[in-house]
Amino acid sequence: MASNREMQNRIRTVESIGQLTRALQAVSASQVRVVRVLSENTLPYTTLSWQVLTDLYHEQEFYNQIRAFQLPDVSKDVLIVFISADRGLAGSYPVNIFREVNHLERKIQTKTKYITIGKKGRDMLQRRRKNIIADFSELSTATSFHDLKTVSEIVIDEFNQERVGQVYLVYTEYESISRFTPTTKRLLPFVDPFLGQLDEKEEKHIRKGGCIFEGDPQVILKSLITRFIRMELFHAVTSSKASEHTMRMLAMNQATENSEELLQSLQLKYNKIRQENITKDILDIMGGSAVHSDE
Repeated sequence: MASNREMQNRIRTVESIGQLTRALQAVSASQVRVVRVLSENTLPYTTLSWQVLTDLYHEQEFYNQIRAFQLPDVSKDVLIVFISADRGLAGSYPVNIFREVNHLERKIQTKTKYITIGKKGRDMLQRRRKNIIADFSELSTATSFHDLKTVSEIVIDEFNQERVGQVYLVYTEYESISRFTPTTKRLLPFVDPFLGQLDEKEEKHIRKGGCIFEGDPQVILKSLITRFIRMELFHAVTSSKASEHTMRMLAMNQATENSEELLQSLQLKYNKIRQENITKDILDIMGGSAVHSDE
């Protein structure tokens, strides 16, 4: 049986762990609120941008000139933008997103290149000796879609230079505090929304024909595609970070509750050992007193 000192050390250790988990829970809760607002604010912009691109997709003159509007070249490599966690203690979040990217690899069955955002995903791909052409793990604190400028430039350059035939985005879509969905989305080339590839809210968009541009259509279209890709990446990053912080908050909440239960159990054992020692001391005193009385 453990001594009083050993039990006290165990109790102090559990108390320290409880303080740590409560602190991590509070930090994650504050970060969730900030990142969730950023993610939600991007949706109106991306929805409207996609509606404009939907109209342009059906303009034959742009369809023939812009590679982003053409069918994917399945003979070329595939570029995957993989967004994962930066730190641990986030429950099943890292495992779920790893499973999603593995499923995509088996599905496309061709050579892949990676752009990683998140240290956990980068380390996992490095252990598997995957081809990582760029790493942007520092973007976990991105607060504007301008922070994704370099990433979007690499994505668009790889696609326009025909070094890759398709670009996929793998991230976690934040839906609610209890629902996070690992998601795979094709960034380039664009898919015809009238072939059933978009969400229901996007399918309700009625296409408008006969686009009129003020200025050079090619310049406008290039800028629109660049901004759309950048905003899609920003939404994916913020949504993934909101999911990561929420999962960490829930995991730390569970860890705090477990530490409290363990602390109660240890305190009960400590009191029992202490009471046994006191009882033993009393019996020793009474035994010694009885011996002196007999003498």
